Amino acid sequence: MKQKKLHLLTTLISLLILAALCSCASLKKEKVADYEMALFDQSYVHQIDIRISEADWEDLKANPLEKTKYTVDVVIDGEEYREVSFATKGNSSLAFVAADGSSRYSFKISFGKNNKDQSYHGLNKLNLHNGFYDTTYMKDYLSYEVFRQAGVDAPLTSYVWLTVNGEPYGLYIAVEDLGKSFLKRTAGGEGVIYKPESSDLGLTVEKVLALRETGLPIPTENHGSDLVYRDDNPESYPDIFTNAETKTTDEDNLAVIEALKHLAEGSDLESYLYTDQIIAFFAAHNLLLNYDSYTAGMLHNLILYERDGKLSLLPWDYNLAYLSFVPAIINQPLEDATELLNKGIDSPLFGTEEESRPMWSWIARDEQYLDRYHEALDALVVQYFESGMFEEQARGVHDMILPYVQKDPTAFYSVEEYEEGFEILMELCRRRVRSIRLQLEGSLHTDSAEQQPQSRVDASDLDVFRLGGPDWVY
Repeated sequence: MKQKKLHLLTTLISLLILAALCSCASLKKEKVADYEMALFDQSYVHQIDIRISEADWEDLKANPLEKTKYTVDVVIDGEEYREVSFATKGNSSLAFVAADGSSRYSFKISFGKNNKDQSYHGLNKLNLHNGFYDTTYMKDYLSYEVFRQAGVDAPLTSYVWLTVNGEPYGLYIAVEDLGKSFLKRTAGGEGVIYKPESSDLGLTVEKVLALRETGLPIPTENHGSDLVYRDDNPESYPDIFTNAETKTTDEDNLAVIEALKHLAEGSDLESYLYTDQIIAFFAAHNLLLNYDSYTAGMLHNLILYERDGKLSLLPWDYNLAYLSFVPAIINQPLEDATELLNKGIDSPLFGTEEESRPMWSWIARDEQYLDRYHEALDALVVQYFESGMFEEQARGVHDMILPYVQKDPTAFYSVEEYEEGFEILMELCRRRVRSIRLQLEGSLHTDSAEQQPQSRVDASDLDVFRLGGPDWVY
């Protein structure tokens, strides 16, 4: 009886901690945006029709890497928007799809490009993601839900049945663009957003074909995308400042550098970092095992937010989370996922060192911040996963999109692969959460290097390739 009461008390404390974190981790909540209640209503699959001239459509399919902005009309759930900008989007995903001879590209819609007064219920730009390397259609979608549950502002998402000139094209994920509308929704329009990315990551079809022969080259040089302080010259950080997602000024750029300087020194961090937001970010990110990002060698898929001289992080692009990118990094199949599924919550880096990832290392090297990180992770696990909420939501999504998966004319994977991938994803999440619980309780070390193999949660039967991912190692 005492044990049961203790467990209930622990659960209640965790819920209270999560509520407190959610109240301070988000940027600055405003009223619900109109578009959040329209296209981003997650209770059903929306309808979007792209009305484009045949000549432009054929040109887009023939030259996808050009990212030409075509003028089209768009109908969203029966509402028509005239003369909007429509283009392919992406980097590696775009190049790989083109190399495979598919035309299932991801797209970007800009409602105000040709008419500055036009928006979709206040939304300026919309991304349509194609489900690249994702048998489940859910890795991005569910990952953003995890971040929201952790109290981190993440892009809104929903599912879309896309048609082109009335002809079925496929099941896509609608993703809110991290630009002006996002800032207005989450921060009252305050602050600026950057998308740090190593310039080494640009791909062409030719590079993709060569990559499949030689394996994945991990970029070893960057120019600011690691968020390491270099000097006070903005020209030393082109990976950051040439990748601004919103309008920025020289003052904004200098504020970022000043914050990075204090981050490097470990001085006055509360004045230069939104510490609760970043802690909540890593609680969600490290649970999701995404190594196509900042915690591994691929310096991209990370959003840097600055306001009033303080920095925080936002999530972007999790289609290769849940260990899906590891085979590409090691350039061979992942025969046994056990070690990585149990990745220590205090040693989340893969293929890089703490001194090269200062936005994480300030948490790891300070006992008080590390305790706050553990509290945030515990609260997330209790409320969202151990409560059954995550799996209930995921199975609801599965049932909602299954009819569309079954009729998707451009799908990357079969319905059977979708069903198998979904069940593996659910089981992987159960076991990852079980490992985190053991680590938080002290039954399994929080540092991977100190773990006893016999104490780890077994994952030898989980084939992460069935979730979708780079296939050149198979």
